[in-house]
Amino acid sequence: MFQFPPRATRGVLMGFTLAQIAMVAGALIAAVIGLNLLAAGRTGTGSGLFVLTILLVLLALLRFKGRRLTEWLPIVVAALIQRAARQSEYRGGPWAPNGVAEHMDLPGPAAGYRWLTAVAADGRTEVGLLVHRRERTVTAALRCFGENLLLADRDVQTRRLTDWAQLLNILGTDYGDAGLIRWAVTARAVPDTGNRAQRYLTNRAIDTGSAAYQSLAELTAAAAPAAQRHDIYLSVVFDHARLSAEVRSAGGTDTALAAAVLTRLTGIEAAVAEAGVTTGGWLSPRGYAAVLRTQFDPDDQEAVDLRGSTPPGGPGVPAGTAPQLAGPAAARTVGWTTYQHDSAYSRTLWVAQMPRQPVGATWLTPLYMRTTCRRTVTLVAQPVPASLAQLATRREKVARAGDEVTKRKLRLVRTAREDDEARAVEQIDREQAAGHVRYRYALMVTVTAGSLDGLDRDVQQVRRILSRAGCEAVVLAGEQDQAFAAAALPLARGLKPMRGWAA
Repeated sequence: MFQFPPRATRGVLMGFTLAQIAMVAGALIAAVIGLNLLAAGRTGTGSGLFVLTILLVLLALLRFKGRRLTEWLPIVVAALIQRAARQSEYRGGPWAPNGVAEHMDLPGPAAGYRWLTAVAADGRTEVGLLVHRRERTVTAALRCFGENLLLADRDVQTRRLTDWAQLLNILGTDYGDAGLIRWAVTARAVPDTGNRAQRYLTNRAIDTGSAAYQSLAELTAAAAPAAQRHDIYLSVVFDHARLSAEVRSAGGTDTALAAAVLTRLTGIEAAVAEAGVTTGGWLSPRGYAAVLRTQFDPDDQEAVDLRGSTPPGGPGVPAGTAPQLAGPAAARTVGWTTYQHDSAYSRTLWVAQMPRQPVGATWLTPLYMRTTCRRTVTLVAQPVPASLAQLATRREKVARAGDEVTKRKLRLVRTAREDDEARAVEQIDREQAAGHVRYRYALMVTVTAGSLDGLDRDVQQVRRILSRAGCEAVVLAGEQDQAFAAAALPLARGLKPMRGWAA
């Protein structure tokens, strides 16, 4: 059984954030000035200041759709500025700034990527790397294949979970010191345009004239429109600065950077395989571009799947998509909660609170197996360095001890949620002392549909499943373009940078 800690609600002072304290202080100042103005006979100005006082208090204390109003303020302001500057619409393809002549064009926060090809030791296998010019990071994606955990016995489940926990420690320590700063697991469900069941029956059947074969052929043919394929990718992000010494010693070129990253990718793939996860190799530039392209344009899925499927020696286009064509032809935000890209609409939900009750190892199975819509589930994680994690835990414990003393002096009530949060901090401290790696993480779900009505229906289905699993999901209103890049694309984005001791 797993027990997720509650989401921390402690602020700078007595559970209030710095923005809330500043607004309440501003409200008190406005109230005092308003009283003085009323005493001086300036009724209009004094009444206006009292209205301002009420607004500031409401902004500081009220919540809307799971967030404080002070948290909504920068989102709304940024969205308004984006629309005023006409940055909420994107034109790619032949209308892109470079016309796909040199490098890939992506909208929003993914606009800074360029392609870099790494060649494996065999001299033939290519690995597609995405280098972010401004953030100075290098990203690669490993194709993985899932196995049925539900039908495995308890010992096998326990062994797999133990191996996965060991892999998390390896990614956070060995490769964290080697430049790995983030990783993400992206699992998407897309229509099985190739109808694998029908192909399997056609290629393996011996007696094709029997009634049993005819029945199975009709069944697999009828299931083609509803069949789904599950693709799983492990994306890893390396910090260029941590690789700079090694790259400089090798010449400081893109080839040296690709060689340094490729060495680490080989070790990570071996560690993933040792954890019992079947891998299909790191995505090539065309394979990586095909994933990005089909996320932006779902209608292109069938055409992409057909490429490279012709017999050897026959005519056909190489598998995947040209790296320069990975981006969308057009994209824009629709309202506050929808992102339109090429042939589809998407909406991203953020799981703000994990289940509060103990759950089993397969608690997310309904989300993966019982959804019939096109959806992408992404868990992005960032290992926290051990020294920073210890400082953050100590800071949290000291702050909670100070809040407890203050509440005792003021004779304030201590809630059960605060007790749970305090116990969670103690548990994290013990786990860190035992050698476990502390992670910052976010779980997001992107739902994609061909129409707005279908999108609303599919989002409601996903929200019901998450609610039954004990999760609290929030639609990222005003941030759907950024959320799509973080949740729908295997780029391992979506976490705020760590500042100071805030781990």
